[in-house]
Amino acid sequence: MKRILCMVALLVTCGSVGAALADDAVKPLPKPGVLNEETIFTDKRLSLYDTIILREFKTEGATYENLDEEAEKTKLEAMKPLLARTLTDSTEVELKIRKLFKNIQKGGEAKGSAVILEGSFTEFNGGSRALRFWVGFGAGKTYLKIKGRLIDAQSGKELATFEDQETGYKGMATMESFSDLFPHQAKSCGENIADFMQKLY
Repeated sequence: MKRILCMVALLVTCGSVGAALADDAVKPLPKPGVLNEETIFTDKRLSLYDTIILREFKTEGATYENLDEEAEKTKLEAMKPLLARTLTDSTEVELKIRKLFKNIQKGGEAKGSAVILEGSFTEFNGGSRALRFWVGFGAGKTYLKIKGRLIDAQSGKELATFEDQETGYKGMATMESFSDLFPHQAKSCGENIADFMQKLY
């Protein structure tokens, strides 16, 4: 009987210690609720970092949807550097407007306390002008998809990851082609990322 009582007492004690440790564990910052998918791993605000390093989003490996003709794919291939640069430039401008981070650096190595933003385009969807015209209600929309992450430059630890789909700038209704829409949507992606970071700042 004594052995049973001792075991019960030990289990209760272990449970109490476990609960205390759980309370002391890292409680990540709340999700900003800006992008389609957000995962936050850190409990520290981005304002603790002096510098942000903006790495240009990669375009390799992204899928093509509703870009059937070879001419369309060739046109998009030529546009990729512009889209990547537009997203980076838009993010930089928005961070400066919002006065986030003392130093904003495009590429290069980290110096001091820095956070890195990096990511990639995951889908280029040219949409369908016919569906937008005849069906509407979001059918045939033109959009970009991206994914990215924020990393502590010193430790290499992920602070947050995200995914987003940008259908803005008339992408759901206009009769304009993807070549007209994608640059504006890449700019919007940068604005959305800056908004995401501001809420973690």
